[in-house]
Amino acid sequence: MKAWPKCEYTYLPIKKVYPNPFNTNRMCTREYEGLKRDLMEKGVEGIPPILVTPRNDRFMIIDGEHRWRASLELGFDRIKAEIVYLSDEEAKVECFKRNYQRGRIDYLKAAELFSLERSFGLTVREIAKKYNLSTYTVDYILQLTKLSREARDFISNVNSVAEDFLENDFRFSFRHLIALSKLPESEMLKFAKEFFEHKVSGPEAERLVANFLAKQKILSIIEEKVSSNLIFPKPAQLLKTIVERDPLTYSEEKIEMLCKLSSEEGQINFIRKTFLERLDKSSLYSLSPLDKPEPRSKKSSYFKCQCGRVYLVKGKVLDMLDKWEKPAEKVIEILPEHVGKKLHINYADMISYFD
Repeated sequence: MKAWPKCEYTYLPIKKVYPNPFNTNRMCTREYEGLKRDLMEKGVEGIPPILVTPRNDRFMIIDGEHRWRASLELGFDRIKAEIVYLSDEEAKVECFKRNYQRGRIDYLKAAELFSLERSFGLTVREIAKKYNLSTYTVDYILQLTKLSREARDFISNVNSVAEDFLENDFRFSFRHLIALSKLPESEMLKFAKEFFEHKVSGPEAERLVANFLAKQKILSIIEEKVSSNLIFPKPAQLLKTIVERDPLTYSEEKIEMLCKLSSEEGQINFIRKTFLERLDKSSLYSLSPLDKPEPRSKKSSYFKCQCGRVYLVKGKVLDMLDKWEKPAEKVIEILPEHVGKKLHINYADMISYFD
């Protein structure tokens, strides 16, 4: 335990205690209500003292704001406190460190705190040293200042009403926030709402954002090449169709290779070849025969291609296919002669065949 200068332990009038303006702590409703129950059962004598520092004739809380609020709501007139004599800067750092060690940080508040430190002239390295963090962590927290006000308000509202952090509840994590902060400001709120609506995990949110940014970058490059007459109109449209569905199919390097081809037919063939090379990684094998499309049944396994086509499959399924939970609107007919052959899934409506 840190040896505080002139440390005192006493009971203070609760109205002489007030919260600090830089607290980044968070506590869910369930925990807060549990704290209030403990206070009702044990009284202020039965809980750990809050940590305060004197300010004129009052005391500013360094650690224990929720204990103080709960005591105030329950009508207690005094609270157990440990008094230490710290400057505002020392109090701010100690408050952050205690909450961070307990894993109770509101990262949006932390971003505001570190942004304020930056405005005072501190470098990322100096902030990291001051708060005992890595420069990597400080950099990522500062990244959150890029979030739009609308996105931040939405995130704060969702997190504040999440029911006690129960297993099935959705809450925006640090990974969600970092992913959102990389988006153009106009897209942040839209993506945040989609993550909330579909309960998207942090890693999946990172993947979706990365795909979106990759798609925007490639589409921008395509537009630039078209305007420079380096890609013919028909190949350009074909390319855009594929990139819209799978932005990782074409890299900037492959676009440059495409631009070196001087004929429209050559560009189309190159696009198809590259498309099929990637498509081989997401094919279906050993398909069961179907004389004709069947209505959906509970025992059937339907799989949906990225193009929207739905396949009834009873054989081995490889990578990149999501199970289609909704009723199938159409099913691709699989004939007996197709059994054991590889099906190339055509989600850009270019080629569809078995071999």
